[in-house]
Amino acid sequence: MQKSFTKLYAPWSAMLLLLLWATSAGAQQLMVSSGNTSREAGSIPLQQMLANLETRYGISFNYAPAQVAGKFVAARTTRGKETDLEAQLRRTLLPLGLLAVKLSGHDYAIRSADAASATNTSTAEQIVKGKVTDEKGNPAPGVSIREKGTNNGTVTDAEGNFSLKVASANAILVFHYVGYQAKELAAGNGILQVQLSPEVRSLDDVVVTALGIKRQEKALGYSIATLKSDQVNTVKDVNVANALSGKVAGVNVRSTSSDPGATSLVVIRGQSKLDGYNQPLYVVDGVPIAPAVRAPKQPVGQVVVDYGSTISDINPDDIASMTVLKGASASALYGSRALNGVILITTKSGSGAKKGLGVAVNSSALFDRATLFPKFQNEFGAGDRTGSDETISEASWGPRLDVGTKHVQWDSPLDANGNPIPTDWVSYPNRHKDFFRTGSTLTNNIAVTGNNKDGNFRLSYTNLANEGITPNTDLKRNTINLSAGYTLHPKVRVSTNIGYTKNTSDNRPTYNRGSVSSIIYTTTPNVDIRKLRNYWIPGKEGLEQFSHVPGSTDNPYFVAYELTNGYNRDRIMGNVELNIDITKDLTLMARSGMDYYSEYRESKRAFSAVKNPNGGYGIETETFREQNTDFLLSYKKQVNKDFFVSVSGGANRMNQSGAGTTQKTESLVMPGVYSISNAKAGTVFNDSYHFTKRINSVYGMGQVAFRNYAFLDLTARNDWSSTLPPENNSYFYPSASLSLILTDMFNIKSSILSFAKVRANWAQVGGDTDPYSLYNTFGFGQDWGNVKRAIIDNALLNNKLKPLIATSHEFGADVRFLDGRLGIDVTYYNTINKNQILRIPVTMATGYSNLLTNAGKVGNKGIEIGLNATPVKGAFRWDLQVNYTKNRNKIIELMPGINNYLVGGAEGIRFLVAEGTEMGDMYAQNWATVPDGEFKGQPLLANDGSYQKVNDYVKIGNYNPDFMVGITNTFTYKGFTLNLLIDWRQGGKFFSYVAKNLLSDGRTQTTIHGRDPQTGGLAWNDGTYNRTDGMILFGYVEESPGKYKLNDIVTDPENYYGEYYWSFNSRSTFDASYVKLREASLTYNFSKKVLGRAPINNLSIAFIARNLFTWTAAEQGYDPETAMTIANGSFSPGVTSWGLPYTRSYGVKLGFNF
Repeated sequence: MQKSFTKLYAPWSAMLLLLLWATSAGAQQLMVSSGNTSREAGSIPLQQMLANLETRYGISFNYAPAQVAGKFVAARTTRGKETDLEAQLRRTLLPLGLLAVKLSGHDYAIRSADAASATNTSTAEQIVKGKVTDEKGNPAPGVSIREKGTNNGTVTDAEGNFSLKVASANAILVFHYVGYQAKELAAGNGILQVQLSPEVRSLDDVVVTALGIKRQEKALGYSIATLKSDQVNTVKDVNVANALSGKVAGVNVRSTSSDPGATSLVVIRGQSKLDGYNQPLYVVDGVPIAPAVRAPKQPVGQVVVDYGSTISDINPDDIASMTVLKGASASALYGSRALNGVILITTKSGSGAKKGLGVAVNSSALFDRATLFPKFQNEFGAGDRTGSDETISEASWGPRLDVGTKHVQWDSPLDANGNPIPTDWVSYPNRHKDFFRTGSTLTNNIAVTGNNKDGNFRLSYTNLANEGITPNTDLKRNTINLSAGYTLHPKVRVSTNIGYTKNTSDNRPTYNRGSVSSIIYTTTPNVDIRKLRNYWIPGKEGLEQFSHVPGSTDNPYFVAYELTNGYNRDRIMGNVELNIDITKDLTLMARSGMDYYSEYRESKRAFSAVKNPNGGYGIETETFREQNTDFLLSYKKQVNKDFFVSVSGGANRMNQSGAGTTQKTESLVMPGVYSISNAKAGTVFNDSYHFTKRINSVYGMGQVAFRNYAFLDLTARNDWSSTLPPENNSYFYPSASLSLILTDMFNIKSSILSFAKVRANWAQVGGDTDPYSLYNTFGFGQDWGNVKRAIIDNALLNNKLKPLIATSHEFGADVRFLDGRLGIDVTYYNTINKNQILRIPVTMATGYSNLLTNAGKVGNKGIEIGLNATPVKGAFRWDLQVNYTKNRNKIIELMPGINNYLVGGAEGIRFLVAEGTEMGDMYAQNWATVPDGEFKGQPLLANDGSYQKVNDYVKIGNYNPDFMVGITNTFTYKGFTLNLLIDWRQGGKFFSYVAKNLLSDGRTQTTIHGRDPQTGGLAWNDGTYNRTDGMILFGYVEESPGKYKLNDIVTDPENYYGEYYWSFNSRSTFDASYVKLREASLTYNFSKKVLGRAPINNLSIAFIARNLFTWTAAEQGYDPETAMTIANGSFSPGVTSWGLPYTRSYGVKLGFNF
């Protein structure tokens, strides 16, 4: 196996060396020679030896200072040719009563060893028996025991006893128990009494930080959060960004739709920029990748399509961890693109796998059901009034249903004279549910790993097949990922990670007007949706659709099957990394990575569509490429027993480019022929774009550690951006952070206080702008006949732009009690973002409507609290994690002469900011009120009894929550694990255009009142008919100047509800608070004893669910989380337009190894 593995990697590693390794052969020889140079004999501190090994092998040791204090080893132990690291560690540490426990591919923990484990060198097979107890001496049932490097293992019984046959007395047994430190012991004489020590959570955890550097979490002077693999892929989401929802303090995740392939917006510590979506930078295995959010498209006609986040191309089964760098100090080394935080994704590798080959299989099936709908009324059918015979209508003001009457309807048969025959006037209360189907997501993953002393690899393949809740919508994804590493020399290591993803869909869901949701939601109660499934008029297939409201509304099935929007995206991401140990203290890392995708989109519109009666067709292409090449030279030195120093310097070049084309027509010649060449003459629209961008960067960092309890970090970075003018394209930003471990500093030994740390940091981060923002240029518009039209942007661009600067302060504390059973982490932050690059309105006398300039200062401050507890410990265990986030945003200043600034808008809502206000404030027009006197503040109506609209916009709410809470409960008993994640968002508002539209046309239960005498309707005459559906708008009418009387003018329900709701958006604005059972999983892990001689191990089965329970404060049937308007070119949070209903998901997951 060793020989074949080496042959496999030899040609591959040579090729990588030729591509990336610029070191000359002479330099390499010198390096090798210097590694064998003898040194002066003697003893060195154990801590220094471990530091030397960290540098030599690229690993990390976790230990308490007291464990290594006063211990020395022979200097020759660190300069030998020995390549078996674990053998070297055993030989060196066992005489000191210590063992090195391997935690992962590159991480080890130093633990106390049983002296007997080092004495027996027998090689004969033997049976090891013993008992395992907890720290109090109580039996520990269900402890996992495995012979190291094999699949041989067992578990303890109810009394903590075990028996296991092992290869020899020299075999190492590894004991794992949830909530306790792993322990390794040699088989020895075959009798073991094992006492486990509680795990003090995260005291020496190693985490991934900026540039992929691994650090001990206790040494960090800033707050970060890390999710491990099982927190990401147990209840998998198609979009991996959704895995952060409710799990990380300071992170607000909003999906734009309930569709699994929808875009997700991730905001870390509030909105800091007045433009854009304030999205974080995503970094995979140390290399930045493409922006996650792309604007939705309106390809042909009126519907809008969201082609999804590119971050969803990352396969959850390939993720080892996700780390969120929240503040500027944490992310400063990533430069201007890290202005809104960084999400680091580390993928799995073969380095931590068992020796030889291994195979892991994971399969899951998740089913989606639409569960949250508006409160539709089913008492009155189509029509303009209750007594009308006009019963074919989009509105629902018609006669009462289900009372035994008959009326002419949309599907009435015709008599011999061709006249429609009245049919039973009945309701179909499940019409919306009848249309949406059960969606499904099937995911299958297989991963093959190989590992030996020279190298490792992991090859993974994942197939995902999704069918949406909307008929004829789907998403298919195939992912291949290869991670590999090879040791070319004890001092030279090369690694790579290459992934290919192919996304395809025949049809994506549509949004906004004309979408299936808008049609289904506005369908009157007397329509049986199931009768619309055959959507062509017989004999006119392909030419004319069959609709319930011909000419004004499309058949929803016709939209689903004949107005399609497919796409195909190929994406490749990868990097190659070279690590060289130049000396024991000096290392060099060189890396180059690329992210590239190419997407082709095709939209088809059949004949007879309401907005495209002659059909339509469109194609779009989009390509994106980003390459990052960087190096980092690092020097680490244990100066003496007190001081440790680390200094690093490096550089990065980022090249980014993109291109796209659009061709479309809104009218075809031949039905069913989808080709641009079939476009009606003069109707073809063409467009294309191309951009390039470059950022050159240099950076450095330094750390001084004193006695392993005081850590000072300094960083600096300078960027040169191609998008800024030469005199301003260079911007420098530093950071400083301090971490103090108080319990070590003051030598606190307490059974109550386990750990106490305080931290503080200050940092600046710069930012640039989009390409081509300096000079105005001419472009070409649509041709006018045979005349070419040139156009110019209405914004005056600015070649004097300066970089945006964000300054951040952060203070925090991490305190843990009772051996880690209770812990609290508190962070306070304050960030000021100035020199925003905005489009400020200017007078049209300039020839432009706005000017691109530096303006605005925005502040964000907030508090994050994390609580960890183990309320119950033993055979039954309960772990609790709670995170709390409160962020407050403030516009500190705009620009002299500018009172307010329009950030955006949707469906009549304006997002305005002014000094002293907050990002996310929503404004709408209001009704006139009585200015003074007895009725001051009451609605002031016109003489005809109608509302009067005022021109000024008033604040009606803010879409950001007051605070967010995530609660994770994990219950463990024997092989069972129950995990429940509760996501609670409190406060904020959302405006629902859907509610407003449905109310104005009598489609929801709110509009029942006043329809007839039994619902409170008044008798009145409309000038033509005597009616019993009269209503009176509340308000006052001015009789004479300063004198008002209560309105007594009667009107009909359609006018009443239209007046009351349609013009005044505040009346369709609701509390956005909600509580969701975001994730639930019940997992059973089969023990080796249960599996017996089966050829598989690590078998587990889990019942999984997402959004199993939902409570909303609004209680109107609208989901506040996906309150989003998806329009052409933009997402607008806080404003609900026509989208998909909220879904509940449930399924099963199976996993095993062999």
